[in-house]
Amino acid sequence: MNDSPAADPGDAAQWWEAYCLAENDEVDELRRRADHGDHNARRQLACWLAERGRAAEAAAVIRPLADAGEDIARLWLSRWLADSDQTGELRVRADAGDDRALAGLAEWLAAHHRFDELHELASAGKGQAARLLACWRTQLGYLDVVRARADLGDDDAARQLARWLARRGEVDELRQRANAGDKHARQQLSGC
Repeated sequence: MNDSPAADPGDAAQWWEAYCLAENDEVDELRRRADHGDHNARRQLACWLAERGRAAEAAAVIRPLADAGEDIARLWLSRWLADSDQTGELRVRADAGDDRALAGLAEWLAAHHRFDELHELASAGKGQAARLLACWRTQLGYLDVVRARADLGDDDAARQLARWLARRGEVDELRQRANAGDKHARQQLSGC
């Protein structure tokens, strides 16, 4: 569940009520409150659904807040769209300038080994490619995306991946990459 109160202290009581409803599985009341404009209830209901493997429903519930520009809602929506394989909507949102959707789509493509499409996405245009790189740079812990970028020939990603692998003692993968011609992996191996 969303376990932190909204930024507005006056909203804390409403948040607490929604949180308690979700914790007690009172979904009908959460839904009623969400339908009547209670954003805390909407967030809690969406999380409740997602925690039960109902990502498509969670996406539908959180979509109005994402459409209103709420950043955390945009993040959750992109995650739940990806979890429910709704890449069409992720693409539309990414094309409309939603960086959360762009990052979610890139992560989905990488996780599904659709590297040609990932390369196409990253090469689509200077603006989108720059936005995607900015998204990736903020998510360097997401190893599959960094690895996918490196595999697509992104020198910066190859450098980052080699550093990450060296810091974590992943010598076998460093050796594989070095043997395949990765100069950054070779440099990191020389320091191990």
